[in-house]
Amino acid sequence: MFKQVLSSFGIQGVQVDTLLHSPHLEVGQALQGVIHFKGASSNKRMNGIYLELMTLVEVESGEHETRQAQCIARWPISGAFELVAEQVHQCPFNIQLPFETPVTQLNCYANHTKVWLHTHLDIDWAVDAHDDDALAIYPNAAMQTLITALQHCGLSLYSADVERGQLRGGHFQSSIGCYQELEFRPTAWLSHLNELEVSFVATATQTHVLFEIDRKLGHDHYQTLSLPHTTLDVGSLAAHLKQLLAL
Repeated sequence: MFKQVLSSFGIQGVQVDTLLHSPHLEVGQALQGVIHFKGASSNKRMNGIYLELMTLVEVESGEHETRQAQCIARWPISGAFELVAEQVHQCPFNIQLPFETPVTQLNCYANHTKVWLHTHLDIDWAVDAHDDDALAIYPNAAMQTLITALQHCGLSLYSADVERGQLRGGHFQSSIGCYQELEFRPTAWLSHLNELEVSFVATATQTHVLFEIDRKLGHDHYQTLSLPHTTLDVGSLAAHLKQLLAL
């Protein structure tokens, strides 16, 4: 509304539009694009241009849960400079997504995972310029093989969301301030399992997995597994998971 009022008086702010080469990416892959921006109706001092990788995290507040935007990675694209009035610029970028980026492309009943790229032009003594671009994040091969193997074990992916905080799993831990939880439920009515929660902590060479097993009788307990980024056999992994998780 404020920008519309300024425009009605002939005062145009800085305009920005980020164009991505492709919004479809696997975790850890490079994201390329170009930031297009145009100067305002008068010269402006730019403090910098930044790209931020954003996601929605679930936050507990008393007895309620809310989802809030959280930055999980930030890249400075430009330092301070003078933006001449009405001047048009293009700024190409090539950044690598964190290997722990939450996965959005999941076939489940309730997928609350959202990831987007936020472009921020920090303007001195003026309204900052912003642009948001949604990203489609796919699991790596190890993650997808594990999801398929769990389905072979009689489990169905029910929901996915992102929790604020740090995940610890013995010899590994998350590093981006949040972690994704995938909830699997048994397809058989007479199963001894209530649900299985799965979280990934991926690196360049392997994907660590934390399992939280909720059984109908007894306490919840945890198991961990590390999958190398090599070719994995679904059948062999399913057999190992049945033994590891007592499915």
